[in-house]
Amino acid sequence: MASIYLVRHGQAGFNKLDYDQLSDLGHQQGELIGDSFNARGVEASLVVHGAMRRHRETMEGAQKTWHAHGPVVENAGFNEFDGDAIIAAAHSELNITGFKPQGIGSHNLVQKTALGAYLAKQENPNKAFQQLFSTSVDRWVSGKYDDEYAESWNQFTQRCRDALMDTIEKAAGKNVVIFTSGGPITAIAKYCLGLDNEHAFKLNESLVNAGITQLLYNQKGRISLASCNEQEHLISAGKKFLTYR
Repeated sequence: MASIYLVRHGQAGFNKLDYDQLSDLGHQQGELIGDSFNARGVEASLVVHGAMRRHRETMEGAQKTWHAHGPVVENAGFNEFDGDAIIAAAHSELNITGFKPQGIGSHNLVQKTALGAYLAKQENPNKAFQQLFSTSVDRWVSGKYDDEYAESWNQFTQRCRDALMDTIEKAAGKNVVIFTSGGPITAIAKYCLGLDNEHAFKLNESLVNAGITQLLYNQKGRISLASCNEQEHLISAGKKFLTYR
């Protein structure tokens, strides 16, 4: 059986208007991924990254030292879900009155400004964000409000499965590395293990930046989860490299 390595992006721009960029630490985490692949002797016939900047930057960090791979392709099917829009739909109290009549979900910059202003007032911004995120995701995955989202939970998980199947077809039974986000990794693990939504998102909360998840597959359609959220390459480099956002 061949392997598919799902790599979560390095630490991104939390507390910045543009989250979709790696922090300085995130760039270093990308390089640690490359070191890990070299130590493991990972050779990939294909490298895939989502269409987000943080996916590409993480891949580029790994490629500074890891060169044992074939062509690189982009697949937006491995993009993260729109967490800001999901929070906006669940928490209308974050709207900026009079700035955009439709609320914070109607404009990306307005949305981020409103959320940032709210979090800045909290005693613990990270904890406050996690609480907002958790309640918003619970609402999203419930399926009760699907018409309020541009992409429902079921549509998102199907998108991720479709991207995985497309990649397996292109890989033709050889190893692949995919640079993506925690949401697609969660959706794919849910598919492999048959997890319900509640347990899938418990897994999601544990995923570290630059963690590595390994799938095994064959061309007869069998896909299994061999390992999840590997982080030894981060721990061995120092405690500061173990991050979640």
